[in-house]
Amino acid sequence: MNKSSINSKELQILLIFYSAAGIFVISVLVAIVSILPLYKQLKVNEESNLQSALRTRTLAVEEFISKVKSIAVQIASRTQARLELEAYNRSLNNRDSAVSNITRYLSDALNQSEDVVGITRFDQNNQLIVQLGLPIPQKFWDFPIQNSQNTQISNPIRLKNQSYIIVSQAIFNSNQQQQGKDLVLFKTEDLEKIITDYTGLGQTGEIFLGTFQNQQVKLFLSSRNQANTLSEPIIKALEKTVVLQESGLTLIKPKFWNYGQIIAFEPLSKVNWGLVIKIDRQELYASVNHQIITIGIIIITLSFMGAGGMVLLLRPLAGQVIIQTDELEEQLQEKNRTLHELNYAQGQLLLEIKERKQAENLLRESEAKLREQKQELQQTLKELQQTQAQMIQSEKMSSLGQMVAGVAHEINNPVNFIHGNIVYAKDYIQDLLNLIQLYQDYYPHPHQEIEAEIEEIELNFLQKDLKKILKSMEVGTERIREIVKSLRIFSRCDEAEIKKVDLHEGIESTLMILQSHFKAKSQSEYSEIQIIKEYGQLPLIDCYPGQLNQVFMNILSNAIYAIKDAQNSQKIELNSGCIRIKTQRISDNLVQICITDNGGGISEEVLSHLFDPFFTTKPVGKGTGLGLSISYQIIVEKHKGKLECHSQKEKYTEFIITIPIKLS
Repeated sequence: MNKSSINSKELQILLIFYSAAGIFVISVLVAIVSILPLYKQLKVNEESNLQSALRTRTLAVEEFISKVKSIAVQIASRTQARLELEAYNRSLNNRDSAVSNITRYLSDALNQSEDVVGITRFDQNNQLIVQLGLPIPQKFWDFPIQNSQNTQISNPIRLKNQSYIIVSQAIFNSNQQQQGKDLVLFKTEDLEKIITDYTGLGQTGEIFLGTFQNQQVKLFLSSRNQANTLSEPIIKALEKTVVLQESGLTLIKPKFWNYGQIIAFEPLSKVNWGLVIKIDRQELYASVNHQIITIGIIIITLSFMGAGGMVLLLRPLAGQVIIQTDELEEQLQEKNRTLHELNYAQGQLLLEIKERKQAENLLRESEAKLREQKQELQQTLKELQQTQAQMIQSEKMSSLGQMVAGVAHEINNPVNFIHGNIVYAKDYIQDLLNLIQLYQDYYPHPHQEIEAEIEEIELNFLQKDLKKILKSMEVGTERIREIVKSLRIFSRCDEAEIKKVDLHEGIESTLMILQSHFKAKSQSEYSEIQIIKEYGQLPLIDCYPGQLNQVFMNILSNAIYAIKDAQNSQKIELNSGCIRIKTQRISDNLVQICITDNGGGISEEVLSHLFDPFFTTKPVGKGTGLGLSISYQIIVEKHKGKLECHSQKEKYTEFIITIPIKLS
């Protein structure tokens, strides 16, 4: 009996030990299998963040390059300076006047831009004419051409312990013949800020901007590193970006005492440069390792707690089994089957309890994580919407202004040429008609073949209709010139600063651009929209003209859309579409512009979200939901004014713009 008792106690100890050890091992294995995919995903996220940081800096460098190119093009395209250059090329003797005028015009251009520190102009024979501001040494006058475009950018150079870049811009006349070129010297302070901004790169992050020249790497504007300390992987990354135009990530495996590195690289689309970011793998994955270690500690702790709970649970059960075994040893054979079924049921019950506890814990953890992720996503979404709206507005206004100004310039030159030559064409054709009349007077009976040709071409009708055709051509070119003038007024792409302008002029240019939308397409769709103007006496206003014209464009476009939608849905009669524009001065330093339409109106629910970014009631593909949000930012933040909207469903919608006359 004593031996049996000892064996039962040993059985109890073994049962408790193996049960607790099994639960602990299974928990650890399940945790390892679950953590591995999470660890890989977190590493991928950190690498993606590194590529995003590189892409952000790449876009900033490309934006800087586009800005200096645009400034160089504007300087070279100044009409008066270009005409003086043409006069200088034509005259070989009296050139002093042309040089003086060119110097004056280029001095104005030099003073208008803070980034420009020097301008050097050459004639069509590549001879120096004028050099203003910081002089460019002659050894930098000719630098390697990266492509066949008219605008070229040099690699950064050092002058007086400062870094600069040179932009070469060809100058053409109205016949697209090259008259000379400009070398414009720009400061690189904005570019240096981009390259030396190590935000988000920790202590080991480094940024490299350079090119691959003469089989060697040449770095620009580097503060943390020097060319003679570059490692082979960084040199290869720069070579890929510049020579092969590739982008991506390179992993450098650790060697002995270091932790390895990650290199992200990407080429620049506008110049033959490359951008590379290098960071230690340990620092990049530091947050990932910390999270994994924390999760592992929590899982091991929970496993120990589960094993301890199993020990406490099994101890009384095992003791009860020992008591029953001692008392019912003789009946063991008869009750063996029943005991087996009870043990099986007990195991199933314990497994079910364990699964339910695990499910409850996981559910609680998932709910807490989901709540935190929801709050983070909402905050991130709000910040992204604001940032995206600002970036879209900036890019949209810049692209629209450059496109409209470019189109206006490209149309204006040939139209002026045609318009100017129509006068001479009329005189020449009149002379030819007079000559034909003289021939008819002195030779009333020409040769039979000539009479047949006269009848074939209907000479009398041709003489009358030719004058009408010339008149219609003259009217058409005049109309195109008016449209080009309106496009230039609307775009104002060269007026990025505050200017004094006539608001009525900006409204009229916007109406001219939208004129085709006011006319009726067909009776089955909608009729012509009537424009009622009630202009007051307004002084010149301090404002950003291009941005203010964009606000007029957004509000008038929405009014047109609302009227057409109401006409199509028969909410208003086809011939009753109307937009009223009223301007007035309401105080010593405030003016007000009211734009009212009789479309379908706006509901209270929509009105409360009207100025939210990305909110739109238009169908997919018809609107982005950014127009009124951007207009609100332009009026309130840029011009320190107010933008209000009053509407009554199925009756009217009125936008009220209030801005100061003098903007401090």
